[in-house]
Amino acid sequence: MLGLEREEVKLIPYDENWKKEFEKEKIYLQKVLKDIAILIEHVGSTSIEGLSAKPILDIAVGVVDKETLYKTIDIMSRHGYQVKNSIEDRDEVLAIKGNGTNHTHYIHIMVASGDRCKNQILFRDYLRKHKETVKEYESLKKELAKIYKDERLNYTAGKNNFILSVLEEAKKEENF
Repeated sequence: MLGLEREEVKLIPYDENWKKEFEKEKIYLQKVLKDIAILIEHVGSTSIEGLSAKPILDIAVGVVDKETLYKTIDIMSRHGYQVKNSIEDRDEVLAIKGNGTNHTHYIHIMVASGDRCKNQILFRDYLRKHKETVKEYESLKKELAKIYKDERLNYTAGKNNFILSVLEEAKKEENF
């Protein structure tokens, strides 16, 4: 089952159905974005086998350039997503699936060649290869979820230093 209330932080054990839900959404996004999306990847904790996560799918969608990024705002809005234009401060368009209070999917639309997009995939791939790091990450997430059960922004901020250190290690490993 997917979805959480807007500010709620609730982790559930890894669910194999998350892969299937991603594949369904990927097919839909390919239809909606046609030739605009040059990359559609399952990212975030739900993409890491064995990792407890908030039951919200994170999907990275890569586009060719910033001009195309702006075009996705209208397209995603027309298809029922709540759209947040964060291009100027985060280099992304965030399209949220679900009703006003229960979010099920976060579609992060970014320039595929940009650091933001590359880092999401790099982080995911590193965790998929390093099970000990997954255990550390899960432990941190569970600790933060207890402290910030109704404060998603603080929960997310609490993971920042860990994520940055993992990205640093991943870049070294990949000679990035």
